[in-house]
Amino acid sequence: MATRHWLKALCWGALTVGMIYFTGVALINGWVMHALAPHADEDTLLYGAMNDLLIGFGWLGNPLFLFGLTGIAVGEARSAEAGMKRWLAWFGVVVSVLSWGRGVGSATGLYFLEPLILANIPAFVWLAYYGWLIARLAHEETQR
Repeated sequence: MATRHWLKALCWGALTVGMIYFTGVALINGWVMHALAPHADEDTLLYGAMNDLLIGFGWLGNPLFLFGLTGIAVGEARSAEAGMKRWLAWFGVVVSVLSWGRGVGSATGLYFLEPLILANIPAFVWLAYYGWLIARLAHEETQR
């Protein structure tokens, strides 16, 4: 159900790749940068390259994830294919659109938008509930 239409498959793919990039950010930050930090003044080229890679992973991962999340939410609000209540589906659209605010604020210098990062909390809860609905539907399909 989640990938019957090419646009839904694109959104799920973008969400997945964005999450993989997030994993890359965490691994580079926690494992590589932590080890390089004591030597940053000695090997500035290596530290700078890894820092740029870290920033690149973040700049690629966040928009991909949010594109996927927004597309999935809009798809559910339009079709209610997973059986979510309409108001809750539209709530998912609203919080996913608000989640773009932090990145847009950071990229454009409109730093007053950065508190919108808190919209990620209900957006992730919404995504978890949507995933649960899909899993329930898949289970019902296998029981037939």
